[in-house]
Amino acid sequence: MTETPIAGAGVHEYLAAQAATLIAMREPVIAREADAVHRMRVATRRLRSVLSTYGALYAEVPFKRRRLRWLADELGRVRDLEVLRMRFAKRLGDERPEWFTELEAKERDAYGPLAEACERERTRRLLAAVETLAAYPDFAPAAALPADEVLGPVVARARLEMTQAVAAIAGAADADEARHRARNAAKRTRYTAEAAAFLGEEAAAVAAEAKKLQNRFGRCQDDAVAIAYLEAHAPDSPLLEDERRRYAKHVARAEAALSPA
Repeated sequence: MTETPIAGAGVHEYLAAQAATLIAMREPVIAREADAVHRMRVATRRLRSVLSTYGALYAEVPFKRRRLRWLADELGRVRDLEVLRMRFAKRLGDERPEWFTELEAKERDAYGPLAEACERERTRRLLAAVETLAAYPDFAPAAALPADEVLGPVVARARLEMTQAVAAIAGAADADEARHRARNAAKRTRYTAEAAAFLGEEAAAVAAEAKKLQNRFGRCQDDAVAIAYLEAHAPDSPLLEDERRRYAKHVARAEAALSPA
């Protein structure tokens, strides 16, 4: 007879993987290696999300989640500029107008404070505590219960909250903000379902659905951020109208995909 997986095992496996990435990316971030900031930021967010969702599986966590949020914010200052720089570089080809070189300079300058943050004692203590949690977890009694009994309702609740956030877009006064909230809800649901992989196809289906919504609303959000940057720093750039067309197309696709539901 197949042994029923316990709740804490799968969730902690997921948590430990995020912890390993978080710790491993510190030095590459300081060295400004490609994609390091993105990988460290995602690991930070996933770790924070799993502790928020499944924190009851642990009797004690040796650090506060707000420390992870602080680190994610530090990483985000570089990552947001990096995303814009890569996006516009692709659109511009070989052209490098003055506003773009200024954006590149902003990204380079932002690495200084980020490197300092990664070198700070509070970061070292945080990463040491994360490593301790990953290696020596202090589980609560709930962690020993069957995974489907404990994790199933959590995944279902997360999916319901995502569905409600998506449904709220239609009547929202600020559709951009509503799509942003729905994207965040989809992201949380994706991480929640991925951490509950021991549930099998049920969790995999929810994770896939959430990822699709996250990407769909993410394109709209990325377009809006790019438009806002160009309006502020390069209002005469021909890229601005192109970005507006892309935004309208992505919003239309998002609305068309959601209308049957």
